[in-house]
Amino acid sequence: MGSNQQEYIYIMLSKTNTLLGKTIQRALGVSYNHCSLALDDSLETIYSFGRKELRNMFVAGFVQESKSKGFFAVHHDSDITLLRLPVTVEEKKRIRERIAVFQQNAAPCKYSVLGLLYCYWGIPVERENKFFCSQFVAQVLFLAGVSVFDRPASLIRPHDFLQIPSAESVYTGKIGKYQIA
Repeated sequence: MGSNQQEYIYIMLSKTNTLLGKTIQRALGVSYNHCSLALDDSLETIYSFGRKELRNMFVAGFVQESKSKGFFAVHHDSDITLLRLPVTVEEKKRIRERIAVFQQNAAPCKYSVLGLLYCYWGIPVERENKFFCSQFVAQVLFLAGVSVFDRPASLIRPHDFLQIPSAESVYTGKIGKYQIA
């Protein structure tokens, strides 16, 4: 398989009806308040920064999510838009490697509520091992050499992914009703 051959990754934008989710939606005036990254369209393995415990938003950091387990199994009525982004084989390999680094170092990684505020104010701030969901996805893409934004990852919001010209929306609807096409 040649390194220029096209592959895909998937960016899932979601509208969750949690307290933090609703606050983000109201403050930013946007539909989507959460962003995740998947390496295939099954959505059985999705990576992000979010709550580690279903009922406790204060215990949050690097998470591996799934459409059929954990948070999204309970919140199966969450609205999502699934974006398909073309990448090369080499870029996808580097994305996998970046995710593996987060997996190996998950313990010190924390959700950055402060980062959300700085993002809202338009102030780019990077803090070691601290990310919010869209910052994580944008940072992984940047570190893998997938250039989709012209500003720092700490200023990227979930709805910004809708503006990527090469990203194609392949599903919009309830996550509980999602099936691979």
